[in-house]
This record gives sequence, C-alpha cells and structure tokens, in this order.
Amino acid sequence: MIFQSLPEAIKFYKDYAEACGFEARMSTNRKANDETITRQYVVCNREGVWAKAKQHGVRINDSTSKKRKTTSCKVECKAKVIFKLAMGTWYQITQFFEGHTHSMVPLPARDLMPSNRNMEEFKQRFILFGIKANIGPMRSFRMFAEIMGSYEGIGSTPNNFKNFARDLKVHSKGSDAHMLLETFTNKQELGNEFKFFHDVEDDNKLCRIIWADETSIKNFRLFGEAVSFDGTYNTNRYKLIFTPFTGKDNHGRCVSFGAALISHEDTESYAWVLDKFVEIMGNAPRILITDQDPGLKKAVASRWKETHHRFCMWHINIKVAEKLPPRLRENADFKTMYDSIVWTDDDDADVFEEKWKYMIQEFDLSSNKWFNDMFKERSMWIPAYFRHISMSGIFRTTSSSESENSFFKRFINKTSDMVLLYTNFCSGLDAQRYNYKLTTHNDETRTPMMVTNLPIERNASVVYSNSVFKYVQDEIDHASKACGMHKMTAEGNDTYYEVDDKVDGVFLVRHAKTHDEFICSCNLFIRKGMPCKHLFFVFIILNLDSIPQKYLAVRWCKFSILCPNESYDLQPSSSRQPVSSWEVSIFKVVSEAIAHVRGNNELAEDLYNNVIEVRDRFAKNGSTDTPQFSKTRLFNEFYGAAPTDTPSVLPPDIAKTKGSGVGGRRKSEQEKAMMLAKKPKRLCRKCKT
Repeated sequence: MIFQSLPEAIKFYKDYAEACGFEARMSTNRKANDETITRQYVVCNREGVWAKAKQHGVRINDSTSKKRKTTSCKVECKAKVIFKLAMGTWYQITQFFEGHTHSMVPLPARDLMPSNRNMEEFKQRFILFGIKANIGPMRSFRMFAEIMGSYEGIGSTPNNFKNFARDLKVHSKGSDAHMLLETFTNKQELGNEFKFFHDVEDDNKLCRIIWADETSIKNFRLFGEAVSFDGTYNTNRYKLIFTPFTGKDNHGRCVSFGAALISHEDTESYAWVLDKFVEIMGNAPRILITDQDPGLKKAVASRWKETHHRFCMWHINIKVAEKLPPRLRENADFKTMYDSIVWTDDDDADVFEEKWKYMIQEFDLSSNKWFNDMFKERSMWIPAYFRHISMSGIFRTTSSSESENSFFKRFINKTSDMVLLYTNFCSGLDAQRYNYKLTTHNDETRTPMMVTNLPIERNASVVYSNSVFKYVQDEIDHASKACGMHKMTAEGNDTYYEVDDKVDGVFLVRHAKTHDEFICSCNLFIRKGMPCKHLFFVFIILNLDSIPQKYLAVRWCKFSILCPNESYDLQPSSSRQPVSSWEVSIFKVVSEAIAHVRGNNELAEDLYNNVIEVRDRFAKNGSTDTPQFSKTRLFNEFYGAAPTDTPSVLPPDIAKTKGSGVGGRRKSEQEKAMMLAKKPKRLCRKCKT
C-alpha cells in the first residue's frame, strides 16, 4: 500500500490496530541529511521487554529496597509495520508482521484501550470546576459518569482524571507564589478596591501575605466593631497558617473581612498582619478576640493600642479540669460556683473580684499557680471587664473563627498551592455571600409570626433582620409576661424604674428625659446593641409604639435600612475569574434544546445532526491548538496567570507550626481523657469478653 504522507500512513495502521483489538505506537525511524524521515517503524504497544524485568535479580537481592507489586504490558510482541519513503513524498509499506504473542482485546473492553481514552476540553473543564469547589478527581469522575449515563460513556478512566489534576499542580510548581502576586496585581489594575500586601524573607521566599476585596472592605465598614482572629492549619502544601478575620453580619452569621497567610506564629508576623489590616481597612476594630497566643498578645498591645483585646473564654475554661487538683475535678459545687462567677454578664468588676476571692478561699486554691495567673489576666477574659464597652458582647469565644475555619476547610485542602488556595477560598467566599443574599432576600420578603399584640413588637419585626428579631422578640415577650414594676422614683429630669424580673432579679432603668436616654443596669444594649427586656418593659408602660431611634442599632437591621441605596448584591459575588458569559449562554441554550426534544426520537436525531454540523463547521475555522497547548491554556486561565522560569517571588518553605514536632496540636488532659473513653476496650480472643 502507498500513502500520500506519513501521518496518513500511521493513522491507517492505528485504525487497523483499533479494529483488531490492539494498540499501535511509534517506534524508531531513520532520517536523511535534511531531517526527512525515510523509514518509520510502528509497533504493537506490547513490543519489547519491561525495563525493570532486566534488573529483577538485582531487585530480589537488594533487601533494603521496598518491593512493589507492579505489572507490565510488555510481552515481546513482534507485530509491526515499516513505512519507507518512496517517490519523493509518498510512503509505502515495505514490511508487515501480523503475528502477535498475546490475545486481542475483546470488543466490550475496547473502551479501556489507551487509544480510546481521551480527555477532551469539556472533561478538563469539568475537572477544573470540581477543583474550584474542592471536589477531587475521583468524585468528579463519578459525577461525570452520572452525566454521561454510564462509566463506559465517559471515554476515560479514573487515572486520566487523577493525572489531569496532578498535571495542574505540576503546572504551577515553583511559580505559584509569583502567579498569586500576579493575579492580585491584575485585580488591582482593574480599578476596584482589591488590596493586598506581601513580605519576603532574605532569600526572596514569600513568608506572609494578606488580602481583602471590595466587598470584604465594605463588610468591615458595616460590621467591623468586633473581630475574631484565629489561625488554622492544614490548608496548603506549605503548611502556612491560614488566618481569616471574622465578624458577624446583620443576621448574626459569620462574615469575612479578608485573610492572611503567615509562615511563623511570632510577634513580628502578627504585628505585620495587624499593621497591613489597618492599611487595608482604614482603622482597627473596637474589639478583638483571640486565643492566648503570647506572640499575638504582644503584637496587639503594640499595634492596636485603642483596641480592647479579649481572650477566648472557651480556650481558657477547657483547661480548668486539667489545672484543678484531683479532689475538685468531680466536685459539682465547685463547677456550679465557677460557672456562675466566670460566665455571668451581670456583675461589675469589683463584684467579680469578691466572688472569685471567696471561691479561692472556699476551695483552698490560693496556691494554685494557674488560677492565680488567670486572675492576674482577668481583664482580658472575664465579661465583667467588658460590660461597659460597646458591642463587646458580640464575641465571648472564638467559636465564630472556629466555625469560619471549619467552613473554609470544606473548600481548601492541605495539598493546595498558593493560587489554588486562593481560588478555593474565593469559592467559599462566593458560597458565604450567596447565603447572605438568600437570607437577606427572605428577610425582605417574609414576616415572622408575632407572639404578642404589642405595636412595638410589630415595629421590631419590620426593622430588625429576622434572625436578630428572634432574640429581640424573646426579650419583648419576657418583658410583657415576666417583668413587673418594683418601684418608680423621680429625681429632677430623671426617672428611675426598678424592674422586677421574675427570673433574674431586680434591675434599675434610668430615663434621662433631658437627652431622652434609657440606661439599664444589665447593659445588654451596650454589650450587644439590642434593647433588653427591662428597657422593653419601660417602653411598654410608656406606650411607645416603636423602638426609639437611639436604641435601634443599624448594624442589626434589615438590609433595606442598613444600606437603603443599594441592592443586597453588594457587588458581583464572585472574587474569582468568572466563566465567560457566552460559554454559559451556549450551555443553557443547548440544555433547553435537549429538554424540548426529550421523548421524541425523530427530533432528537435532528438536533444531534444539527449540532454535529455546527461543530464541524467551527472545527474548520476555530482554534487549531494542539492538545498539550490547549491544556496549558486552560491551566493559565484557571490560575489567572502563567508560570515563569524566573519568578519574582519564590514559594515559601514548609512552615513549622505549633505542635508540629509532636504530631499535631497539643491536646489537653481533658481531651485525652475523652479520646481514651471512646477507645474500644480490649476483648478476649476466645470468649470475646
């Protein structure tokens, strides 16, 4: 046989191989002086001997090498064809060896042959979409099988999907820090308020970076009175500590104010992050709650001097059982007294100190170092020292940060490079903002049920977001049913109401008529920005139909009151590179067309033929990218930047986090005891008891 070109000849033999049930591959060739191929060998892919088999004896004698159960397709098959240049540019088959040393692949299994496995662009995009949502290649493979109707319909194997995901990570290796900074720079050049800062070590390796987009900055301006800050681990391949800044929105749900990555948990790194956060946001928050990290404590004290730094009460109280002497660990009286002293918001500082000293004497803890140390730092964590600070009651623990960290870990995994971590972070941010939009829409279109006939309750349901209204409604209901007037006195322009709360005791409400101010001794409005039941009781007896404007904290109001001139889509929710609108439109149109022909085979066939015709028409005039170039282009689009051989900033070293030398975070004695209690007991092998 004679062929007009070598590619045509090779394609012929590969088509023949596929029809027979074996694979063909290119082998050696011979070339003329002008590099023209004069002879080309095409062989069966099972030709030759497995390279490792030649070293088999050495491997057996090497007792130190790890043995792996591997296989090979090489069986010294002799089947081949030789194409020789003839008549200038034509190629002729000069030799053909048909005999194989193995059986052919049966027809039902031919979809598994390498020549029938393909990774078209739509499959690659599907995998990339999954990676953005932290969906691994195996789960993407199973989802794709459902879309195609069967595993056979995929035309690829799980390894093809896994190899593509592997190639994505290899694509950015060594350049991911440079690519991330390039992505951030491109965002800034678009003219929006995206801001970021980074710092490098002496060897030009990235060591810390912080960023926030336009919506995060706006959220901080609306809800940034109190911020929770806590680091989390295992979010990237470099083990950098991921530290998002978290607040609470007008629904009482977590909201992100940006995030940072640091390689060292020391004072210098934390101070740098705090400085840059202020540069991005314009000011520091009024309240900051963190764990007891000494480096962070020093950084806050030196950088945010006007901010009230508060320690997480949960992190402290989880250590109580461990620090107590054995005689008190099971003492219910001590636990009751301790909780009533530490957790209450009703006591002033001097009352707390008296109760604490009494507890120490009562249970003979005066020599306990940990309790003495905690008393010295009482102004950092006891609610009594924060009850006069505005919005200090929004956070008492870093549970919001823990919740935020847990939320983002659903989108981020420990194998992520720098750019992939940011991409996954943006996916989580999109989900958070979509949930905010959905909740806000429900607020604006749904009205909660009333539990009283009071006009002030109806007013509260109109102004407060539905989530916050539930708390306010409980206060109003309690005021109408469980509060009474104990005593009322007047002094000049001030009126004093002693409100008898049948549950919590008597509270004093002062009404300063000159400034029309209401002040309650429980300080709930100061601590959380919500009127307490005692204030509502006074409002009710004064026949107020609505909450006074002074006592309506706008940060808890519905979005139409919080931002009256804006839609609740503060900006396009996505922080990432969006999918081209025409791609989405084409997909929707094709999906709609499929829906129209479903159940009608004649129309379905007509649609299929039309789509094939359109595809072939654009194939002639469209992109002529090679598969490898197309994959590289997809990777660059996914990352938003291309790798380089000379990165301006190098990737960071693997960070050593706290507890990394002991196999993870240090666990308290209580946590160890809980884990030990869950451990199954050893049983006798014979009687199983």
